[in-house]
Amino acid sequence: MKVRKANEKDLGRIAEILVFTKRSTYRPIFQNDEVSFNVITVLNVIDEVKEIGIENTYVYDDGIVKGMTRLKHNENRFEYCELYVDPFFQNEGVGSALMDFNEEQAKLANEKEVFLWVLEKNAHAINFYEKKGFVNTQERKEFATTGQYLVKFKKEI
Repeated sequence: MKVRKANEKDLGRIAEILVFTKRSTYRPIFQNDEVSFNVITVLNVIDEVKEIGIENTYVYDDGIVKGMTRLKHNENRFEYCELYVDPFFQNEGVGSALMDFNEEQAKLANEKEVFLWVLEKNAHAINFYEKKGFVNTQERKEFATTGQYLVKFKKEI
């Protein structure tokens, strides 16, 4: 399998993936260049990843780390906290491999459901999640105090 547990050596590559994917995805939604270019930087993201810890982080690695995911066990369900694929490697099955891995982990833990939160204006991600069998629960919450909303998607496994 090309998905493996992340380690300290992956921090720089994980940060690159997060920076470039977040900028390309979220900049059009939030329209905030201050955050996109002065807050979302490789060094800041490395610090954030270190603070969160990488014990629940996995990478897709076929010789190049192309994507990452972070899971959290929450209220007897697995939550996908993050799933990002480097824009250069999107539409190559990396995201699907990461999601399949996540579901396998949930099944090993005898879970019956997985869920995630996604920005409601992130149509590309929503389309991907729906293709993977996730359904919109219609539950919403504001993301920080930005005026943008997250929607909850879940999947029975």
